[in-house]
Amino acid sequence: MTKQHRRTFLTAVGVGTAALAGCIGSLDGTGDDDNDDTGNTTDPNGDDGTDTTPQDVTAPAIADGEVIDDFEEIEWQPMFDHTTVGASDDALVGEGALLVESDADQAGAYRSFSGGLDVAGKQLSFAIKVESPLPARVVVEARAPGQSDRLTSARRIPSEYDGWLRMEVGWTGRRGEPNLGNVYDLLIYVEPDGNSDETIRFALDDLRATESADQGYVVLTFDDGVASQHTTALPMLEERGWPGVAAIIPDSINRPDRLSLEQCRELRDAGWDVSAHPHTALPEMESHQERVDYLQRAYDTIANRIHEEGARHYFAPYNRMDPESMEAVREVFETSFIFGGHPNVAPPTDGHLLSRVNGHDASDLTGMLDLAADYNQVVVTMVHGVGDGDLDDVSEEDFERLLDEIEARDLEVVTVSDLIDG
Repeated sequence: MTKQHRRTFLTAVGVGTAALAGCIGSLDGTGDDDNDDTGNTTDPNGDDGTDTTPQDVTAPAIADGEVIDDFEEIEWQPMFDHTTVGASDDALVGEGALLVESDADQAGAYRSFSGGLDVAGKQLSFAIKVESPLPARVVVEARAPGQSDRLTSARRIPSEYDGWLRMEVGWTGRRGEPNLGNVYDLLIYVEPDGNSDETIRFALDDLRATESADQGYVVLTFDDGVASQHTTALPMLEERGWPGVAAIIPDSINRPDRLSLEQCRELRDAGWDVSAHPHTALPEMESHQERVDYLQRAYDTIANRIHEEGARHYFAPYNRMDPESMEAVREVFETSFIFGGHPNVAPPTDGHLLSRVNGHDASDLTGMLDLAADYNQVVVTMVHGVGDGDLDDVSEEDFERLLDEIEARDLEVVTVSDLIDG
């Protein structure tokens, strides 16, 4: 039986480009603390007549939290002279969405909040559809209250994903002393993640504020079922009383230099999630049913032989996903992950296409870990193996340094199951 999903937002911001190799992303320059530019909505805590009653919605729209903007009326302005901002009937929720277009190298829109928007103790998220160019970077800036006190968030959109996805506003940069109880401007812009002369065209919908968790978290994920996850990473985490998440290729079990079935079960018994990271990229498949069948086999292999809880979570290989493949993933898995280069909100909203970051260099993550601790968000790190073997991509010394940085902050290390089950 198919497993069903549980649950049916400046001018320029300097965030480093994400380069990808294989199924792991390379993170360059996240954690910026000096990002720049420009920004009328209603206070979600005020009596503005907005109906916040939970309702059935089409994912990646959500019914939780408070509506900041449903884009039925367009109150956003273009950030640049070369950008046009208007209404679109290609809406995810209701009758309208915001459409932003430009033939330049950036396109963005802003909305100003008279008297300030209070989202203290809240997490922001919205639906976005980037039609072109792809891959792209989406950047959000909250001026709270002004340019000198602001938070920024930047996420990478994969090259094949031209449909709606939910962007959780995980903070990657901070300047001054921003006060989320007093946000005067929200800015959202898109730029190519690489060289492109295509028209920038994207839509926004369903901007919401949801209740925040009471602390920040880290999820340590390990791809491909490399044997050193058991021989090296497991004892390193056990010393600190922490779990991990092994995202394994089901067909690799018991192969040389890979996890054996017994080792997978020992990870499970140590409190780890053992989850699905099947090696074929879904966009290569021809039909929806082929994708569903492939994913269901991966789910069943892990659920039947290792770990039913961990089997609920899917980790996309090669950072590849398209909207058609996402439909299949939603049929089989409760959550899914891909390289995005920024933290996620806690608790997560839609639960799919959650963002991972490169876990190889602790120095690249210190600013992001600080922000996750300060704003109660979730950093999901990814590596393959730990050590000096052919399949290992982070040394014991570098991995220990990452663990030290996590331990130095008020962050709890959890599994994906811990995170979504509460």
